[in-house]
Amino acid sequence: MAEQFYEVLALSAFALLGLWWVVVADRRREWSALPYRRRQAYSVSLYFTLTGIMSMVSLISDDHPALWRLAFGIAGAIGALEVVFSLLRARGEPARQRHGDQLLALTLPFYLVIVAIAIHPTLASDIGIDLKPLETEAVVVSVLLFLGINYGWLLFMEPPHSADESER
Repeated sequence: MAEQFYEVLALSAFALLGLWWVVVADRRREWSALPYRRRQAYSVSLYFTLTGIMSMVSLISDDHPALWRLAFGIAGAIGALEVVFSLLRARGEPARQRHGDQLLALTLPFYLVIVAIAIHPTLASDIGIDLKPLETEAVVVSVLLFLGINYGWLLFMEPPHSADESER
């Protein structure tokens, strides 16, 4: 069952990544002039890329759980670092551009849970949740993907910036 889930998740994540790159290409001229917007566009790309990579590696690691644990641990750490860097960068943004910061901040604990489960796979069962390690990761990664989709939607639906904002 987990294998089918991760197959669908990998396909979905990479399809969403491709669609996101179309959005970025469409808004490239505007966003390339705004350092914080470039960072946010990259953060959304990482949501989809990391989800896809974790899912693909989980598919090939049936006999070698160390593979998925390593992939999820590294991906979770990269995602957590990106969230921290993005939030630090957001301090220099105009006030109206910070509407997605709360959503972005909400993803940090999920990335950290991914790392924690990779380090300690029985974490869920230790606290009374009856899920296998990859099933637990699947739930967390699903929530993370949902948050990433919504963060991308906020950026996509934002009205174009004025010329004076681009000069900052």
